[in-house]
Amino acid sequence: MANYKGHIAGGAVFTGVYTLAMFYAPVERLAEYAHLLYDWQAMTAVFVIGMLFALFPDVDTNSKGQDLFYWIIFPLDLLLIYAGQFQAAAYLGLIAILPILTHHRGWTHSKWAMFVIPLPIIFVPYLYNDNVLPISLVYYGAAVTGYFSHLFLDGLIWKRFRIKN
Repeated sequence: MANYKGHIAGGAVFTGVYTLAMFYAPVERLAEYAHLLYDWQAMTAVFVIGMLFALFPDVDTNSKGQDLFYWIIFPLDLLLIYAGQFQAAAYLGLIAILPILTHHRGWTHSKWAMFVIPLPIIFVPYLYNDNVLPISLVYYGAAVTGYFSHLFLDGLIWKRFRIKN
């Protein structure tokens, strides 16, 4: 089981590879359609989303990972409120508090959560504007990649690979 530093490093590697793949992999047409190829802000968002979801499974316990997660979420939520994106701020806050409602290494460390928890990244924007689907898919992929890195480093994907504290 990795500590928060291990999850940050692992999340950076996995998400960094995913971010680069948006430029060079066969998904280039999707990235082009999502206006990612030359948009450094969108690519920064891809990386930040991946990193947040690399920490997300451990937000259910009082830890440095939890502190870091909420110190990133809080200013993001303030920026959304400042920009008048009240619904997005509400959804972000709702998703951010979900892990605190349960015990550590419960549902947040399950394989199904890796795919289900990030789903609002696709569905919520699509409800309001179907043109955002390509960028939503890219962001969803970043979230799943970050989440996967966490479960992988905890040995929950492949039992032979487990980072110890």
